[in-house]
Amino acid sequence: MPLDRLEKVVKLLLVGVFLYLPFSKYGLWFLTPFAFFILLKEKSFKFWLLSGLLFFFLSLRWVHIASHEYGGINTLVSWLLVFLLASVLSLYQFGLSFALWKFLGFKYVFFPFLWVGVELLRSAVPYGGFPWLLTGTVLIDVPVLKFVLVHLGVFGGGLLLLLGVAAFLEKGLKLQVFTLLLALIFSYTGMWKSHASLSPFGDKRVEVAILQPAIPQNVKLSEEGFRKTLPMYISLIEEAIEKGAKAVILPESAFYFFISELEYEGKAILELSKKITIIVGMVDVDFKKRIAYNSVVVIDRGAIKDRYDKIKLLPFGEYIPTPFGFAKELFSAIAGIDYIPGIKTEPLNINGLSIATPICFEVAYPGLVKKLSDGADFVAVLTNDAWFKDSDGTYQHMKLAQVRAIENSKYFLWVNNTGPSAVISPLGNIEASLGYMERGILLYSLPVKP
Repeated sequence: MPLDRLEKVVKLLLVGVFLYLPFSKYGLWFLTPFAFFILLKEKSFKFWLLSGLLFFFLSLRWVHIASHEYGGINTLVSWLLVFLLASVLSLYQFGLSFALWKFLGFKYVFFPFLWVGVELLRSAVPYGGFPWLLTGTVLIDVPVLKFVLVHLGVFGGGLLLLLGVAAFLEKGLKLQVFTLLLALIFSYTGMWKSHASLSPFGDKRVEVAILQPAIPQNVKLSEEGFRKTLPMYISLIEEAIEKGAKAVILPESAFYFFISELEYEGKAILELSKKITIIVGMVDVDFKKRIAYNSVVVIDRGAIKDRYDKIKLLPFGEYIPTPFGFAKELFSAIAGIDYIPGIKTEPLNINGLSIATPICFEVAYPGLVKKLSDGADFVAVLTNDAWFKDSDGTYQHMKLAQVRAIENSKYFLWVNNTGPSAVISPLGNIEASLGYMERGILLYSLPVKP
């Protein structure tokens, strides 16, 4: 292999791996600027496309776990689907950004705006978008600089980070000084605002318990095995009551039965709700109309008192978008009833407190979480990441909750079936947590505003 081609291959590998590692469990955020520095030096569409393919494939290879191990899709077909997803995303993010940048004459100062503009676009279309692996997300691991997210959000944060790279490549002192001043201003005013958001809480607190059942997905997919988990839930809820919790929060799709079956399958749960408020993710199915909802319900004093239905549904996971209806004939794992999106955005009420409850993938949408959490005392994200085991996907998901917490200056409770589960402060810090597959309850004295 010629030396110049070998050099290109090494650079390509470095870009893909350096972009991936900040989104891995290791959280090596400092590699992101180096990756973009190398990428921007290469004015080749093929180089960009292959770098993006490597980045997305490495970052999203956990999709194979859900599709093959639990979805029953053939191994080769499953990996081909991951490759196809990575290819489409690379063409979208890297290909479109390169084409636009080339059209504008490869000016470094234009690149940050083009890249983040494409991130905004792919976060919206098609089919509700895919706001995952956004550049600004890595800032949550950067000391002090993470506070730019308070003012700028994940897109503005990514723009500022890339402006720093562009300023270095432009070698223009004015742009470098301007970017540095912006970073300092937004970081320190954001840090001040974040800390100030904690002061109104005062001494008023409520004892909340996060319940982590640690049920493997293969058990949840087995009707007989899933039925046997109910006594464990009851035992953990009773433990939360004994420890003085006022509310207990269970993860997404916690029970084997549907909402309509609660009165006769979940009698023990209804009885326990007379002693403690139970917030739980459940599925609601109408077989006659062939519709379903992924929901969160508040069970209190023996009855359902409030409810939230998931608004942003996952394409190919919760519904099959047009024109891919034929996929149901090919893959039995997605051949069931499509879910229907909810419309209610108001927080749920629990004994005078309001709680926003985005479900699973919804936490990836900054605008939706902002709308849901408006007026809420705190936010609880209910999810089931057993589909991804202890992979990068599980940690990428929780990192989004940290970003949303600092963007909205609110406490976030990350309630995950297999874990990790965590209490996240308005500063984006993990205050308390349960590890992966650690069964138990996480009791936390959550501060609330008087």
